[in-house]
Amino acid sequence: MLGKNLLLSDVCHDPAINNFNLMGPLGNVHVDTIVLSWACMGVILAAAAMLKPVLVAEGAGGAWQGVAEGIYKFIYDLTESQMGHQSKKYFPLIAAIFIFVLIANLSGIFPWKALETMPGWFHIHGGEEALELASPTTDFNVTAGLAALATIVYLTAGYLQHGSKYIVLLFTNPVEWLDLLIRPSTLALRLMLVITADEIVRLVFLLMLPWIAPSFVMAFEIFIALIQAFVFALLTSIYIGLATSEHH
Repeated sequence: MLGKNLLLSDVCHDPAINNFNLMGPLGNVHVDTIVLSWACMGVILAAAAMLKPVLVAEGAGGAWQGVAEGIYKFIYDLTESQMGHQSKKYFPLIAAIFIFVLIANLSGIFPWKALETMPGWFHIHGGEEALELASPTTDFNVTAGLAALATIVYLTAGYLQHGSKYIVLLFTNPVEWLDLLIRPSTLALRLMLVITADEIVRLVFLLMLPWIAPSFVMAFEIFIALIQAFVFALLTSIYIGLATSEHH
């Protein structure tokens, strides 16, 4: 997916729109990433909307209640283990990050390759190559945005917990300077590179062993999607927990 996004200029040929770019190539709008990210959010909201009446109808002890409580407890235990009594305040954020990253990772498993044969399918690179859809988390714009959100939240959490003392520490401790660079960079790059590599491995396996590999590859991709969502949520929890700890 790297370098193979559907740009705004590929679908809109209005010079007034395409020329409005203050950042050069870095400011290109990746239409496929935006649409797939919206689709993932739509799936999450639709699932929540459908699950609520089912839980009400089933009442206590229903099968879906068990599933919902299992997911809730898994994410809550994750936040509580890193933040202690602060976990309730940041639980919604960690849950949202975990669920979105998981659904975004899983979206790459769909057989998007079949769409390339459809008449009128989008082409990139001047019409030379058919667009190949992939998970939004293979786009650095998405993973960098998530990393930026995590960074802003843990810095804000540190300030709310410790006041101006935390800001002074950030500007006087070189280790904190490195953390401000390394933490968001590793969050963004790890997720993007692992999911991209995972999709490349899947493509290679399916080309080599089209009749044997699918079930194995899909199971492996689901495992990787879950692990990467867990790691991103865990690291965000750790950073917030460190920022709000009493040792500052």
